Parts: sequence; C-alpha cells; structure tokens
Amino acid sequence: MDYRRIGREGPTVSALSLGSWNTYSRMTFEAGVALVRRAFDLGIDFLDVAYYRDKPHTEVLLGRILDVVGKPREEYAIAEKVWYFDYPRQPLAEQLDESLVRLGTDYVDVIITEHPRPGMDVAAITEELAGLVTSGRARSWGALNWSAADLRTAYDHAAAQGIPTPQLVQLKYSVARRSVVDSAEYQKLFAETGISLHASDTMEGGILAGKLDPERKIGIDTGGIRERIKELVPRLKEIAASFDASPSQLALAFCLAQPATASVLFGSTRIAQIEDNVRAVELASTRGAGIVAALAGLGVAGHENDAPYPHTERTLGEFVTV
Repeated sequence: MDYRRIGREGPTVSALSLGSWNTYSRMTFEAGVALVRRAFDLGIDFLDVAYYRDKPHTEVLLGRILDVVGKPREEYAIAEKVWYFDYPRQPLAEQLDESLVRLGTDYVDVIITEHPRPGMDVAAITEELAGLVTSGRARSWGALNWSAADLRTAYDHAAAQGIPTPQLVQLKYSVARRSVVDSAEYQKLFAETGISLHASDTMEGGILAGKLDPERKIGIDTGGIRERIKELVPRLKEIAASFDASPSQLALAFCLAQPATASVLFGSTRIAQIEDNVRAVELASTRGAGIVAALAGLGVAGHENDAPYPHTERTLGEFVTV
C-alpha cells in the first residue's frame, strides 16, 4: 500500500479508501466485519462514510463494525460528510455531533461538506468548517463537488483569517470523467494551494469494471454521458489486458497516477474485489505514466460538477424520524 498526505496539513492516509454508500446496508453484519478487517490487513486505513438520506443507519453499522474489528482509533482515518438538510437552522457543528454519536467516535479525520448552493456565503461556510477543526471535532476539512472558484474563495479567506484551510476536495474522476479535475482552473488550484484530490466514482458504479447494467443505485449521471461511457468499456478491457490487469485495476491506477490524488475512493461488498483492487497501487507506481498515455483518448466530454440537490428532508422512504 502507498500512503499519501492530504493537503499540506492533513493526515497521511492510504492511497485507496473504502466507501460506504450502498455497502454495509447490503451486507450482513458479519460480512461487514470481515470486509473491513481484510481492508485493514491490506493496508487500507482510510474509510469514507456519511449520513445517507436513503440509508440513515450506515454510520451506526460502520461504527459497530469498527468496535468489533478493534483496531485502535489512531491507526485509521475517517472522512465524514455534512449536508445542507436544515441549514442554516441546524449548524454544521450540530449535524457533525449527531454523526459522531452514530459512529461512536470523538472526532473524524476529514469533515467534508457538499458544495454551496447559489447565494450561500462561502466565507461564512468556510469559517464554520474551520471551526469544526479548531474545536477538535475534525482534524481537517474538505469539500465535495465544489467549483474551483468557490474552493479558491474558501482557501484564500481561510488563509487571510489564519484559520484552517481546506485540505481535500472529493470529485468524480475516472478514465471517462476528467473534465473537472483536469481543467486548467482546478489544476492551478491544486498546484498553488496543495489541496488534494479524493477521487470518487472512479469506476462509474461498476460500469468501467465491466458491469454495464449495475443492479444497485449508482451516482448521478451529471452531464448525461453515461451511455457514451459504456461504449468505452470494450476498449478499456483491451488496454487493461495489455497491462496484464483487470479493467478495475486499470481504472484505479489511472486515478492514482493523477499527481493531485491523495486517495482513490471505491466501494465493495466483496473481499475478493478489495484484494483485486489493491494491485492497482503497484500498477500505478510502476507503470502509471504508460497507463495515462494509453488511456489518453478515452475521456468523454460533457461531465459537470454535481448540480445542487434539494436535500429538504433528512430521510427518504418509510423511516420513522424524531
């Protein structure tokens, strides 16, 4: 496993990180324990979690799994998210406090917030997030699908105020969805601020691994390019074979080879898939430049950052709420 620092002041984490959306909610508790234990054995020490509106027990499940696995808290890192469900009526600190209770921990290593809605005060949000760090609830903070312009505003404001600056941005990035991360604006931001990339949706919900019609719910198709992405899969398989790799290994290695990447996020409910994915770390280290060159023509135009979600309710479906 390779380990990389998040930003210039954040924690050092594994180059691969294990996601939680549509993961623990689809497994028996015992299978979840075995999955996390094997991930730790393989050197993956960075776990991404959140309160999901359609799966509100995910944090509780992960927290209990971690209790059973028994790894000391200081030996792994957690990225948690806060949303704008009831904002500003409910401060982000209060929302994080609720998540900490569900997780059964006193702090998270990175607190990430979704991108500001039109008209929101980016400077005020920045100060609120920085406050989560100075309070000890989080060790660093980051952004989810923010525009480069808003993230630049946040960084400059925090630096001017002498408060914690953003260290990480989680963005969709893959062999197909490149236009946001590879834009001149974002590349300049990475270079000048040291903010790291947490690459997500790296396999397009399994499509780039060869599962053209995933059964589970997958990420939103911003830009409406998913059908064109499916057309890339046969070529991706051919290129993967030329590197003696699986398509998923190649897709992960491509993202790992991006200089701004601190960690690549993936989801899995199968131990065998985690074991397969780990080989991507060595592949990126030894053949990263060749992989990037071989995949140069596979990007699909039209990808955009996520449009604002309404998030007017905490849960969907038939969950009972307080």
